[in-house]
Amino acid sequence: MRIGFIGFGEVAYTLSKKLLQNNVEVITSTKGRSKKTKQLAIDSGVKILPSYEELAKQSDILISATSPKTALAIAKKYGILCNGVFIDLNNISPENTKKIANFLSENNFNPNSSFVDGIIIGKISSTKSTIIVSGKSSDKIAILNNYGLNVKVISHDIGDASTIKMLRSIYTKGVTAIAYETFQAAEQIGLSNELFEAIAITESENFQFQTKSRLNSLASSKSRKFQEMDEVLDFLNSVYDEDKLEFNSCMSKATKNKFKSLKNSDF
Repeated sequence: MRIGFIGFGEVAYTLSKKLLQNNVEVITSTKGRSKKTKQLAIDSGVKILPSYEELAKQSDILISATSPKTALAIAKKYGILCNGVFIDLNNISPENTKKIANFLSENNFNPNSSFVDGIIIGKISSTKSTIIVSGKSSDKIAILNNYGLNVKVISHDIGDASTIKMLRSIYTKGVTAIAYETFQAAEQIGLSNELFEAIAITESENFQFQTKSRLNSLASSKSRKFQEMDEVLDFLNSVYDEDKLEFNSCMSKATKNKFKSLKNSDF
């Protein structure tokens, strides 16, 4: 089995290491990528191909792990060339996931190929991180449970996995934003440790560890989180527009604005 990655950041690097440890051949292409990305691919030990076209054609499972902004374009340009299972692991809305599925279906997607909706739940480096998938061919991705990954099939309907991701993002990103704002004020006053202890009484013993982990990761992910909030807001609008209901998404808009304020900061 040959697994291909389009995009080689932290997600692809971490998953590749697990797959390689379980004797799976992993391939990618770094054409046009940054020096840092190229070095990351070299360090991982994956096989590097000269083009994305070759990568798509040679992969039994082709994984798109780029960014929400480029997910649809990647599917149109390279997913269409896949000879196996094409899975998108970007944090995109169910609407955009269905756009990918419709495009592939309407443009004579290889009859021997299939598309699967996928998301990653949890920090990718954690042993508890899970890849949730949905779609008619999602069982074909579940085989990766035998090769070091943790995959869970939730349905055979495209869009269900990305819906779970969007709903979860509303909560987790909102919590991260309010935690940053709260503990920024506590630090200014000099009561951070005391506040951690006070909140832990009603939350959990792991509250301090989990919150510090959220805030530490925010430093490197603030731009991505800001971008992903556009997907969240599009999702919320589509949910309520469908039934012509009025909906106030002020909390999610505030979360987006908080990440926007941090995006270009030295935090």
